[in-house]
Amino acid sequence: MTMKHVAVLLADGFEEGEAVVFIDIMRRLDIKVDVLSCMETTALKTYFETRITADDTLKQCYDRTYDAVMMPGGPKGTDNLTANPMVIDFIKRHIADNKYICALCSSGAKVLAAHGLLEGRQYTTGDKLADKFEDGQFINQKVVVTDNFITGRGLGVSFEFAFTVAKMLLTDNQEKVDWQANHIYFEHWPLR
Repeated sequence: MTMKHVAVLLADGFEEGEAVVFIDIMRRLDIKVDVLSCMETTALKTYFETRITADDTLKQCYDRTYDAVMMPGGPKGTDNLTANPMVIDFIKRHIADNKYICALCSSGAKVLAAHGLLEGRQYTTGDKLADKFEDGQFINQKVVVTDNFITGRGLGVSFEFAFTVAKMLLTDNQEKVDWQANHIYFEHWPLR
């Protein structure tokens, strides 16, 4: 069984709570995570000024292919992601390779829908942002899975979102995902 590998794309202004919960759950489940700064340096400015340093930069890891690409929200963070052509090209390549595209909070609308990457798929996002973009079909649910796209509403559903991604990545070991959820006292639902 090959270890799954996830890229977490961070840009200045990202919602640190969303990123840290996701990274934590992935690593608890032995899913390898590369935390990638989409800025010039690995030292990042977060939404609430928590000091967080990435493992590497997207520029250095651009040619790697991951099993999943995750983006947290944060108003300025998603502005910085969506304005970065390297981020959009990296996501497009992973879409073409049928990898999981995982967008939490505003990144679903401001990164994916803004660039037409959803191609009409159902998704969820926070703060009525879906109204601003024509691409995608907004669904008012905590987490939405459509094809290889996994989207979540925001910080309050970070655990649901992370465990949903984990269940999709670890299809051959659902018991491990369930055990970890129970171990941290997270009451989750079975995925369809």
